[in-house]
Amino acid sequence: MQKLVREQGTSLIWITHDLSVIAGLADDVAVMYAGRIVEQGPVAEVLDRPQHPYTQGLIDSLPSRNKRGQRLRQIPGMAPDLLSMPAGCAFAARCSRASQICVQSDPEPHEAGPRQTVRCFHPGAADAQ
Repeated sequence: MQKLVREQGTSLIWITHDLSVIAGLADDVAVMYAGRIVEQGPVAEVLDRPQHPYTQGLIDSLPSRNKRGQRLRQIPGMAPDLLSMPAGCAFAARCSRASQICVQSDPEPHEAGPRQTVRCFHPGAADAQ
């Protein structure tokens, strides 16, 4: 696929929960939660310095060779009902960083780096739990 993209000068969109696949195939990544992009930017920036707690949770849940036999880490809680979305940030009920503003208002995307954007009131590298 990558050869075809280079030869044809086209782009390719991968849709997956497996960030290790994205790390090896993509230049840029857009992380979506509940139908919205919550973080986007160059793969190296987003995976090395995730700003959204959902992105951090996905990274933390990746299998590791160092943890063979251990249960995979999970993001606590359940995804919201997309037909009955809560007010505020869709990830707030699952987020350890959530504050009152998170349950009241939906954050707008803002710059988190030269080419990285995040939709979070409390961005930064930290656990999603």
